[in-house]
Amino acid sequence: MSDSTDRNSFVFIIGSPRSGTTILGETLDKHEQISQWYEPYFVWDRHFRKSPHDERTAQEASHKIRHQVYSDFLKYKEKSGNQIIIDKSPRNSLKIPFIRMIFPQARFIHILRDGRDATLSIHKEWLRRKNIVNDPRKLDHVDYKNALIVVGKWLQRQPFIIDKIKALWFETHGHIIKNNKHLNKIRWHGQLGWGPRFKGWETCFYETSLLQFNALQWLKCIESIHKSWSKIPDERKFEIRYEDFISKGNQIITLILNFLKLDAKKDFWESIPKLKTDNFNKWKNEFSKDQLAEIHPILTPMLIKLGYEVNADWL
Repeated sequence: MSDSTDRNSFVFIIGSPRSGTTILGETLDKHEQISQWYEPYFVWDRHFRKSPHDERTAQEASHKIRHQVYSDFLKYKEKSGNQIIIDKSPRNSLKIPFIRMIFPQARFIHILRDGRDATLSIHKEWLRRKNIVNDPRKLDHVDYKNALIVVGKWLQRQPFIIDKIKALWFETHGHIIKNNKHLNKIRWHGQLGWGPRFKGWETCFYETSLLQFNALQWLKCIESIHKSWSKIPDERKFEIRYEDFISKGNQIITLILNFLKLDAKKDFWESIPKLKTDNFNKWKNEFSKDQLAEIHPILTPMLIKLGYEVNADWL
């Protein structure tokens, strides 16, 4: 198996959840030569449904799995009729060596966001889902109406009917009426959960607060990306900061298109989503002092390393 005939076809946007991967993917999807395949976990995890975490190594990419994943992506490319397929799945941050075994010529775009804002947004998403399933650590209630809305919106992102069917079957696996199988609970030992499961997540989930666990989800994604980043050839990787993306949108998008070796017509610029230019530093107003104290020791070393802070006195 080789992607020599499609060497520049597959691009992976990586980053923690709530770091801008979705809006970046939606923006690039407006380009006439790009199609986004929205989080095709039913492809990536087909052979890892019972895996205890989402981290994948190069050694796990057997010939059978490489053939299956690559073939599915190639079929999607053929159905879309476009030159480039983009996948923006945040869980891919934990499986870069695995991806590179399947797509040796893949290109990566890392979008990085301040860990405090990312953690805040991750936490809000967990709380939103908590309202659908009464409590993320209990199984006694499901708001079926809102659950169906979530599933419906998710399925709408798959443009082809065959992929809608595959995605729905994979996520439910036939357990349509079983309470403890809904909304990703299969992945989280019968509980509600969301986002990447880093290695050792079970212990952290029970021994930390939910907010601290959300901070760890950001941190583990960034650590995994950093571990692999230096091994990716320079011409196949590009890094941006979310804060730059929302404040200098067209300039950053132009740089990305140059990285992808694409031009853009006027209708592309007219169709891209409007960015929220003030969507940063929300953590300063929305976290309490106690909440900041919870996440401070988890986030601070990486915030300093990334240049978001100069020392540990930001609290």
